[in-house]
Amino acid sequence: MTLFRRFARSTAFRTLAVILVLAVAWNLYLSLRAPGKIDPALAAAVEQGEPLRVSVVLPFPPERFHSLKLQSYGHVMGVDGDTINLRAVRPESVSALAKIYWVERVEAYSEGAG
Repeated sequence: MTLFRRFARSTAFRTLAVILVLAVAWNLYLSLRAPGKIDPALAAAVEQGEPLRVSVVLPFPPERFHSLKLQSYGHVMGVDGDTINLRAVRPESVSALAKIYWVERVEAYSEGAG
């Protein structure tokens, strides 16, 4: 029996295979769910290709970690309740924001929002 066949029948291989399948399934789920989190008005603004101001709505009050994580997508303008407002968000980053599992919605920023 070859080394590869022995490895393929081992518990370690099965464990790695299950982890790989779960990781791919999770990423596929996040990718399929992301477009539904983006506000239609924001989706139209993304098409223009200009840096955007967005409001990222969370299902809970954000903590420091969430603000720091979202800083990699744009500059934090402020936090208002369950919403973190960002400016200078690149259009391609809107989709990436929506793929974050703890983000509920990504909307166009409105002046009255914070």
